Amino acid sequence: MRNLNDVFNTVDEAFGNAKHSSFEDVLQKTREYAKKSAEAIEISRKKIELIDAKTRLSKAYERFGRLQYSAYHGDEVSQDEIEAGADEISLLKNRVKFLDEEIEAFKETVAAGFDAKMNASKEHDVVVDDVEVIDEDSDK
Repeated sequence: MRNLNDVFNTVDEAFGNAKHSSFEDVLQKTREYAKKSAEAIEISRKKIELIDAKTRLSKAYERFGRLQYSAYHGDEVSQDEIEAGADEISLLKNRVKFLDEEIEAFKETVAAGFDAKMNASKEHDVVVDDVEVIDEDSDK
C-alpha cells in the first residue's frame, strides 16, 4: 500500500504545481508546440518531396543519356523518345527549382515569425554603465 500512497502523493504534487500556472498558459504553450511541430513536419515533407524530384531527375538524365549514346553509336533511336526525355527533364528541373524556392520561403516565414516573437517579448534593454546595471524601457 505504501507504493500506492507514493503514487497519489506524486499526482497531488503534479496537480499542485499545475495550479501555479493558469490553464490558459498551458493551452497556449501546447498550441505553440503543436504549431512548431506542424511547421517542422511541413518542411520535412517538402524536403522529402524535393529529394524524390531530384532522384527522378537523375533517372531521367540517365535515360536521356542512354538514348543519346545509342544515337551516337548509330543505333535506331526514335526522335519522339528523345523529345519526351528532354521534356521530362525540363519538367523535373522546374519542379526541383519550385520546391527549393518553396522550402526557402517557408523557412523565411518561420524565421520572421520567430524574430517577431522575440522582439515582442523584449520589454527592457539592459544598459551597462561603468559599474552599475541600469534597466531601461526599450521605448526610449
